[in-house]
Amino acid sequence: MSNSGGSWGPDGRLWITGHDLDEAYAMKLPTAGSDLTWIATVDLPNVEGQAIAWDRSNSKPTLWAIKRSTSQALSFTVPYKSISDPTDSPFQILGPRQFQE
Repeated sequence: MSNSGGSWGPDGRLWITGHDLDEAYAMKLPTAGSDLTWIATVDLPNVEGQAIAWDRSNSKPTLWAIKRSTSQALSFTVPYKSISDPTDSPFQILGPRQFQE
């Protein structure tokens, strides 16, 4: 329900982390409304949630994350180009407050 860190990725998605798990979530902006769509979860071994940032200073974008127990900054090569958006929604909107899965 809440995130700890976030950074706009080179793929145009918002990448966020939680507070404890060693993973990041790729989120897509909605075409309308305010709810983000979860696209993928990417493992970030030894990361304990917290801040992340994309470094786009060279041709190979790198995701940096913090391991708070050791005060380390860790870098990751994330296969963001291989993550595709879902082709259709698992839900159909029938009308106001009416959804079908």
